[in-house]
Amino acid sequence: MIDKITEDVRLKYKDNPKRYEHILGVVKTAVSLSLRYGVDSNKAYIAAIFHDYTKYDDINSQTSVLDINEIKAYEDVPVMYHALSAAAILKNTYNIEDETILNAIKYHVYGRVGMTTLDKIILIADKIEPTRDYPLVDDLRKLSLESLDETIKVYLNDLVTNPELGYITNKKNILEIIKSIGE
Repeated sequence: MIDKITEDVRLKYKDNPKRYEHILGVVKTAVSLSLRYGVDSNKAYIAAIFHDYTKYDDINSQTSVLDINEIKAYEDVPVMYHALSAAAILKNTYNIEDETILNAIKYHVYGRVGMTTLDKIILIADKIEPTRDYPLVDDLRKLSLESLDETIKVYLNDLVTNPELGYITNKKNILEIIKSIGE
């Protein structure tokens, strides 16, 4: 099944090589972090390869596979729809029932309260993979080798202190996530 999923992602992004390169970078980073932190690397691979599957699908396509509660919960943060819809498609099309994989995809944008180690790995891998280039990325890459929790705290604190990044509508939720890390 991993080969089929991988091939379908490759085909979907054949005309978007930059996004495909990003996805492969997330896979490489996630597998590396999973080995470092004792997480099943096959689960990390599946979550990473599929995390952005619906990234460039229109909003109607994304929400068509979601239930009304998911749509309403994130109507102020529609960037979440690609994560939620990718997880739904992975479950419904590829029969992946493992909630740890599905949740890692669902919450890779900025996390959730009660993150698993796999959730943290996919979130971080998405933010620090080799093609990412922004002021904080090198610090996050170094920090990820020491502490997943601290890496996420630094990343999320940057989100809430820089409204131009577009997450200010969800600041309260992000602050709750920061507070919950390490509890």
